Amino acid sequence: MTTPPSGPQGFLQPGRGQRSGCAGCAQAEEETDLRFAVTNLSRKYTEFAEVVGRYMSEAGMERVARNAHAVSLAERLARIVGGVETPVGKYPDCALIGQRNRNGTLDWFCTGVLVHPRVVLTAGHCQDPQSPINVVALKAVDLQHLQDAELIGVRRVRVNPNYRPRVAGNDITVLILRGAATVDPIPIVQPEDFAAVHRTLLVGFGNNDPKSTKGFGRQREVTVDITNVRLSAGDDLDDAEQSLGFESDLEFTAGGHGFDSCNGDSGGPAYLEVDGVRKVAGLTSRGTEGFAHPCGDGGIYTRLDAQRPFINRVLQDAGVHDEL
Repeated sequence: MTTPPSGPQGFLQPGRGQRSGCAGCAQAEEETDLRFAVTNLSRKYTEFAEVVGRYMSEAGMERVARNAHAVSLAERLARIVGGVETPVGKYPDCALIGQRNRNGTLDWFCTGVLVHPRVVLTAGHCQDPQSPINVVALKAVDLQHLQDAELIGVRRVRVNPNYRPRVAGNDITVLILRGAATVDPIPIVQPEDFAAVHRTLLVGFGNNDPKSTKGFGRQREVTVDITNVRLSAGDDLDDAEQSLGFESDLEFTAGGHGFDSCNGDSGGPAYLEVDGVRKVAGLTSRGTEGFAHPCGDGGIYTRLDAQRPFINRVLQDAGVHDEL
């Protein structure tokens, strides 16, 4: 979801394809891609026609069932590129990730998720040794209005030692907080949870246009299809891995067709709802390879079930004697 100006609320520059920081701030582009806009609008009209047609075809259906179908169909039309704004308090565990400077100013550049009262997860590429993460904001929906947010300092930052820029997999950083959060943490999925659902809910503070030029700092959500995920060791995802640039043992792909995460959403949660319980399945990592736009064509997400051993090792090293 998007990008802010430099200055007191400055942002880190992301690497190519990563979904952190302020992509395209120098240009501060306001233009949108006309071809993308026309395609997206055409698809919206097509979807609208399908919704109306299906609703009219159900005229003989019992009213309660027909109304329920109408609500479900209408949800398809509610989403926009980069998602819709979230109400206050809906995802308090989804965190802003940043740095408190010596002069007291705050820089925000990534998204994260609380998985333990003392632990926030974010992307590996969000940690810059020249501008290290040292603060998170929970219960936030807008970086311009943090008076009701819970700001907590970061005591320890650990990037997965197997993470390498421009190499697929292990794009995760574990943050050990200086104090326990009052927000309820979100549980991490089990491997079998992926077989139960086909869609994921993406939440983050990133940019919200296809060119990734504007919108950073406002929490948004969008529900997208999971497009590639390994459910068993025998799954053959070689073609998808090569064409999209991901590692299916450690990552999955989701979104596209104008519904996606974007720069600034890096490290943000990809939730699954399993048996009525919201869990976090992945962290936003980067866009798929071969994309036509920085955002909107699909993203790659770090699988947290595959990262559980690393996370627990960091907790133990930090003296947090709980396992996730």
